[in-house]
Amino acid sequence: MSKRSRDEKRRPTAMRPFAEGLETRRLLTSGWPSYLSAAELRSLLNEPVGYPVVRPNTPVLPYGLAAKDATYIDPSVGVTNGYAVIVGTQSFIGPFAKLNASDGVVKIGGGSAILDNASITANPTHAKGADVPEVRIGDAVQVGYGATILGPAVVGGYGAASSPTSIGAGAVIDGATIEPGAFVSTLARVGPGVTVPAGMKVLAGANVVTQAEAADPALGKVTPVTADDLAELGRTITANLQLGVGYITLYQGQAATGTSPGVATTRTGVFNGNLSTVLGSNVQPGPPTTFLPPGTAPRYPTPRRGLAQGVLTGFPARATGNASFLQRAHTVAASVGRRNAIRADQGQPIAVGSIARTGYGVTLNAPYGGSLAIGQRLSAGDGAVILGGGPGSRSVLGDDVTIGAGAVVRGSSLGAGSTVGPMAYLLNSSFPAGTQIPAGAIYVDGVLVGFVSR
Repeated sequence: MSKRSRDEKRRPTAMRPFAEGLETRRLLTSGWPSYLSAAELRSLLNEPVGYPVVRPNTPVLPYGLAAKDATYIDPSVGVTNGYAVIVGTQSFIGPFAKLNASDGVVKIGGGSAILDNASITANPTHAKGADVPEVRIGDAVQVGYGATILGPAVVGGYGAASSPTSIGAGAVIDGATIEPGAFVSTLARVGPGVTVPAGMKVLAGANVVTQAEAADPALGKVTPVTADDLAELGRTITANLQLGVGYITLYQGQAATGTSPGVATTRTGVFNGNLSTVLGSNVQPGPPTTFLPPGTAPRYPTPRRGLAQGVLTGFPARATGNASFLQRAHTVAASVGRRNAIRADQGQPIAVGSIARTGYGVTLNAPYGGSLAIGQRLSAGDGAVILGGGPGSRSVLGDDVTIGAGAVVRGSSLGAGSTVGPMAYLLNSSFPAGTQIPAGAIYVDGVLVGFVSR
């Protein structure tokens, strides 16, 4: 090995506040957008206050702020036209989310959670005109795993006008307005020009294309938000915001990286960022999170020591927390598709026998506090979401289970050899070996309640 190679291997990974490439993100911008006037920029940055997602405001935004006050943006997040992606403080943006402000604007408020593989695109058609398409995400909004928001769109509100607002896993907001306090359930769609009123919840799999459908429960596509809905949303947002504080601490609380230029010496706990703590297969944070012991990392088989923690910054998936695999790390890496997120930093544990193949943008998580066990030779199509259930529950997928593209499986168990069709939704359900779930089927508590209609 050459001297240069040895030196490069020893060199720490750090994010420093000067102009250079944005690590693993693709940042396609060279400055403030020319299509925005000075007045519009001032409004975006100050009403309410937000910060552009450009260096050095990544992955801690704004740069140098204490962990409890800042926003965490996972290094795997894809940002396009970052000067037009404006984000407030105390939010969490999870692995492989996409924030695309090409020819438009994305603004996200404070105290919000944009979860793994969610996609926000301000101007999907790249339309040109006097009105710049915007996606505005308010305060206390959760955008679920694999959800899609296409501009122009508004979700929630800011400041005194805000109220907890939820977009479910795999849902689509297509040019619509979701008022503060409204919910859109898993795999539902709200079409262009429609406004979902505050206090209304779009049912799972519904395709809402008229204002009447969005406002009138008698038409069968919406129902009032319940106290249980609000309580669950409060728990999941709080958990993700706590994780954000923990990951910020992992990133910028490393004294070995030295003092951080531009940050007042009186500010404690803020050092040069260390990206090696928040990349690939890595540890989960400690306080203020209380879900698992701090420092727990995914485990993989070793030749002589059994399962051992694998801190692997070059691992292609984002894997964190108490996840265990019965395949060697290099085999898992070769089996997972691009932009896979496997987070065991909330529920515990996630155990995976082996992965045959996963597609693009697959998410595995246990966000509600339960455990998730997966057998041998799991297959999952593009955009599939597999989630554990509530506290104390154990979701089990047997050997040779296949989850179709875009399907969402939450708090459910499937016997060996079962297949879940594309865009199906299983909630708190159990099925015997060999079950074939049709495409788009919606099962709740083991009962077929309908089909995804979008």
